[in-house]
Amino acid sequence: MKAKSGGTMTKSNNTTIWYIIKAIFPKMLKSCPGMFAFSAVVSIMNSICMGILIYLSQRLYDTLIYTINELTNKRDVIIAAIFFGGFTIVNQILNGLSVYIMNIIFNIIKRDLTYELHTKADRLCAISFENEKIYDQLQKALRGRDESIFLLFICFTPITCHLPLYLFIGSYLYTLRRSFVFAILLIFIPICISYYYKIKAKTMLVDNIATPARTMNYYYRCITGREFFKETRLLGAVSFFRNLYEHTMQLVNLNEVSFKTKNLKIDFIAKLITLVGYGYVLYMIFSSVISKIITIGAFAAVLNGIGLIFDEMKELVSDDIGANIGSVSSVKNLLNFLELSEEKTTRKQVNTEILIHGMIQFRDVSFKYPNSENFVLKDINLVIKPGEKLAIVGTNGSGKTTLTKLLLGFFQPSIGQILVNGQSNIQDVIRYNGLTSAIFQDFMRYKMTLRDNISISNISSELDNDLLYRVMRDAGISKELNPDTNISVEFGGIDLSGGQWQRIAIARGMYRKHNLIVLDEPTAAIDPIEESNIYQKFVDIIEDRTAILVTHRIGAARLADRILVMDKGQCIDSGSHQQLMERCKTYRIMYHAQADWYYEKNLK
Repeated sequence: MKAKSGGTMTKSNNTTIWYIIKAIFPKMLKSCPGMFAFSAVVSIMNSICMGILIYLSQRLYDTLIYTINELTNKRDVIIAAIFFGGFTIVNQILNGLSVYIMNIIFNIIKRDLTYELHTKADRLCAISFENEKIYDQLQKALRGRDESIFLLFICFTPITCHLPLYLFIGSYLYTLRRSFVFAILLIFIPICISYYYKIKAKTMLVDNIATPARTMNYYYRCITGREFFKETRLLGAVSFFRNLYEHTMQLVNLNEVSFKTKNLKIDFIAKLITLVGYGYVLYMIFSSVISKIITIGAFAAVLNGIGLIFDEMKELVSDDIGANIGSVSSVKNLLNFLELSEEKTTRKQVNTEILIHGMIQFRDVSFKYPNSENFVLKDINLVIKPGEKLAIVGTNGSGKTTLTKLLLGFFQPSIGQILVNGQSNIQDVIRYNGLTSAIFQDFMRYKMTLRDNISISNISSELDNDLLYRVMRDAGISKELNPDTNISVEFGGIDLSGGQWQRIAIARGMYRKHNLIVLDEPTAAIDPIEESNIYQKFVDIIEDRTAILVTHRIGAARLADRILVMDKGQCIDSGSHQQLMERCKTYRIMYHAQADWYYEKNLK
């Protein structure tokens, strides 16, 4: 069986704006259909109200002029003013209500898109995160998540708010003089075209700065992050990272300056054409009044209408699109990330006791990481018996940790199979039954309470305080630490030593329900004597469950039923300590090197 490692970077070739609208709008509509419908009704009513105000302004001005010329009475002016004032109040109420509803919708959409993004990241093959490009994709997707609300304007606001207003005002101007409509198009078409090219330029900018921006953020964390500051300051490396940060920032800035320069050129040409069109419109209006084609009231209404359309177009194209011009390209990246191929395993019903009574088999397994020509593991044939305690030893780079990642189902073999009982794929057993636990050397230090740090390994079950206290005791966690203790200085808690944190990680792994547990150098920060005590407790706790111990310390490995020796990605031998001392040269060298080191240390 060969794994799909390259499929993770696939994406849709269709990234037109129309494609984006079709892809993103249903997601938004699904989040809050009722609110969308209500918002649409309010927006349409607001647009119609604004259009009616243009017509009412003409009636008000004409009536006022007729009253001054004594062609009508003051009562008509009062009525016209009441209608105009009433619709103005209604317009302001509808406008405020529309903005309020949209803010609610934005928050709901952002919540749902964030959930979808997190879900997608969880479903990606673990091997994807061994590829640098996936981090660029994730960086771009995060920007797309944050800016995806902009698509609401493209898909929703123009249709429900601007289009009804333009149709109403356009029809009104057409009844006054047909040529008015042509002149108005001359004003706005250049602006629309200019922003089309701006969107294309922004797409290129986002692609160019994704990696430098991620690198720049990393250098910033190296200078200011709590996990870095002690060693960074001790080494006197702040200036080193600051220089790297400034150099990377210059690359980002150069790309952004180039983009803004292009935008200024496009803006100048577009606004020059728009200015000519606006001047032509003014000329037509004045000539129409002088020729008595339209009344003074119509003249004022036309000016108000054109000004209103211009303001609305500026809000849509310049303020909304202009201020968020990168959103379209960012949402493309979000959609590309959501289309990455996911981990594919068959959903077979597997007996939950299979890891107790089942035999794990590596059959001709080889593995290499993405973008690498060399195999990290080569021709692994291995049988792990149910309930067996297997220790894996070897020099750095021998493939020990990679082997455990395959065993835990994180990666699929590039070549070969890993089966349970000769039938079930190991990924099916682990992915859909959750009966494995692991304690890694590079464990996570969650900024939460001690209780949460441990119980997070089994969130699907109710909190078991008896088990919690038992694993705390077995892992050697200080009795002075209360489970409710906040172990995060950043959030007002306390700090712990590396050894204390390692004991918490061990307790976390033991708290999780499991039939198979992997211990990958979990006691590196604990002294050898205490390490032996902890491993002895492991043996007592694990009982008939399968356990895999990865370690550099031969003394700890001797507690296992069998020791597997790895070298250069291959399993070169396995057996008891005594058997390996007799026949495996690599094992003997490791054992004597460590024995001599401890002997010399004790002499000192």
